[in-house]
Amino acid sequence: MPKQQKSTLLCIPDTNSLIHMRDIDVANKKLWLWLWEEFDVRLSEAICNELHDHSELTDQGMENKCKNSVWNFSKPRSRLKMLEQVFVEQFNLKLNGRKNQGECHNCCVALDAILSGTHRQVIFLTNELKTTDPKRDGSLFRVFNNFRIGEIWSSLDFVLYLFARHRNRFHFQIAKDALKDINGRIGGKTKNDVPAERYY
Repeated sequence: MPKQQKSTLLCIPDTNSLIHMRDIDVANKKLWLWLWEEFDVRLSEAICNELHDHSELTDQGMENKCKNSVWNFSKPRSRLKMLEQVFVEQFNLKLNGRKNQGECHNCCVALDAILSGTHRQVIFLTNELKTTDPKRDGSLFRVFNNFRIGEIWSSLDFVLYLFARHRNRFHFQIAKDALKDINGRIGGKTKNDVPAERYY
C-alpha cells in the first residue's frame, strides 16, 4: 500500500494544545508529533517563547521543532502590527504585555496565510475553552466565525481525526485513553500526570 501523502492544510497549534499532548504515546509516536505527519504546521514566534517559559511542561525536541516551524511574515514587524490592528483587535483579542500574545499572533499567522494566498483554509489548534466558546462570545470564536478562514480544533478533535483517518493503527482504546488524558488536562485535574505508553 502506498504511503499516504501529507495534507497541505495548514495547522496552527497553540501552546496549551502542544503541552496537553506532550507525553502521550500512541502507535510508537508522541501525539504532538503526529501534527507534523498530517499537516503543514506553522506557528508564531510567540508560541516558541511561551514553550520556553514553560519548558518543564514540554517534551524533548518540542521547542526546536516549533522553532523550525515559525511562520515568516513579509516585513515581519509592520505586517504583524497591521494584522493585529486591522483584524484581531476588533474582536477584543488584545495584547496585555505577553498575555494572549501566542493566541493573538497565531491568529495573525492564520490571517496572513489566507491573505497571502499560500493556504485556503487553516486549522487553529487550541484547548483554550473560554476564547473559543460561542456561548461566551469568545474572541477566537468571533474571529473565525466572521472571517471563515478555517476551523478551530481542540486536541480532542485532533485525536478523533487520527482515529478516523488511521483506524487500522489508531484503535478505539488508544483514542479513548488519549481523550481521557487530554480531557483531564484541559479541565486542570491532571496537569502533571504521566500517561501510560500505548502501543496496542
